[in-house]
Amino acid sequence: MPNHFVDWVREELKKKSSSPRYIQLQQAIEITIKKQLINEDDFLPPERRLAELLNISRVTVSKAMQLLEEKGVIIRQQGVGTQVAKPGGGSLNQAVGFTSQIVKEGGTVSNYWLSRRIIPAPEDIARKLSINIGEKIAELRRIRLANGTPVSLENTYIPREYLPNPELLEGSLYAHWEEQGIHLTNVNHKIKAIACSMELAILLNIAEKSPLLQIHQISQNNQNEIIEFSEILCRGDIYGLDFNAPQNIDIKYNKKRRHQ
Repeated sequence: MPNHFVDWVREELKKKSSSPRYIQLQQAIEITIKKQLINEDDFLPPERRLAELLNISRVTVSKAMQLLEEKGVIIRQQGVGTQVAKPGGGSLNQAVGFTSQIVKEGGTVSNYWLSRRIIPAPEDIARKLSINIGEKIAELRRIRLANGTPVSLENTYIPREYLPNPELLEGSLYAHWEEQGIHLTNVNHKIKAIACSMELAILLNIAEKSPLLQIHQISQNNQNEIIEFSEILCRGDIYGLDFNAPQNIDIKYNKKRRHQ
């Protein structure tokens, strides 16, 4: 790994900022990668060593690495190390919203809103949005329905400046942003299978412990600012994953469920 990587990060951390230290570190490392001061597939120093080189706590380094991993910027493997991810790995360069996918398949879309409000950002959400704890954010919670059937639960959190009046949103968030001149340029997904809890089973009208797809999504605009974190819980009998293209994960609605 080039020595100037650590030197550059150290200089970035000297700049004045009101953001928490781990967010400053996360942003500094991400910028070095985008500036190609470190290359894809290169390994970062171990967390303990990086903390020593930068004279910061290991907890700060660990929290920054967690953010970078969640965004798909790095890959952490126990016993191997922390590696810079290849561009496009595990990410969608163009966002495809729920509404446009279902309509394209010939279905109809509706929402059952659970929450549309402004709240102070709790710690876990603030970390994912790279903002300070307590900053005002929009919270959107809704059941998405295709042809009247509940198919997913979405919990979405957005810095207030990008959705100052969440109570006015009715349809597609992405279509609303396009109308406002806000364009997504990078969307990273982290996907895993989970079992449905009793609470979710009631909301989605399925049996408890049924399979769900849990999708954590972080979206950025063309200024590389994080403007959305979403947790999407999709019914496993409705959605599937299609890996036809090496740099694309397509979430497809199962047409067989339409007339049931």
